Amino acid sequence: MQPISNGGWENELSIAAVFEDAHEPSPTLKTVGDRTSTDHEPAPGSGPSTPRTVLIVEDEPALRETLRVIFQFHGYKTLEAGDGEIALQILNDRDVDVLILDLHLPKLDGASLLQRIDSPPPMVIIHSAFEFFTPDEMSKGVGSKVFRMIRKPIPPPELLSAVSEAVAELERSDSS
Repeated sequence: MQPISNGGWENELSIAAVFEDAHEPSPTLKTVGDRTSTDHEPAPGSGPSTPRTVLIVEDEPALRETLRVIFQFHGYKTLEAGDGEIALQILNDRDVDVLILDLHLPKLDGASLLQRIDSPPPMVIIHSAFEFFTPDEMSKGVGSKVFRMIRKPIPPPELLSAVSEAVAELERSDSS
């Protein structure tokens, strides 16, 4: 990390600001406990005993790292991919519950990645600026595989809430 002019550390300040926003989740936010990836204990009754796995597919390293820290802080196991080919390999090799997917990726874009994954896919949350693909194009092409589409930038508590809703949907389908 590079020191900034006020003597602090740029990345620590940005992550600290995100933690401040994400530390107090809204009442509807559901935290899933993962005792292996964080020292924080989950709230009683906040989720299943088995932590859920979130795959973060984002080509911007700083954003990917920030999302990883946030999700681990909230008790999720995380996996990361900086391009679509790595994400496809992870999806073929590992069980993933929620896929947070940017669309503009090197090697294999997000839309092509979605076309290549088998059904049922993980719960897919597209997290994109939609500069190359519109939400309508995504709905027509792979909409059945997408749980939610979110336009960047989004406050961390709102993204956490979307993941929590995806996990709740998984739990409903697992229990039926």
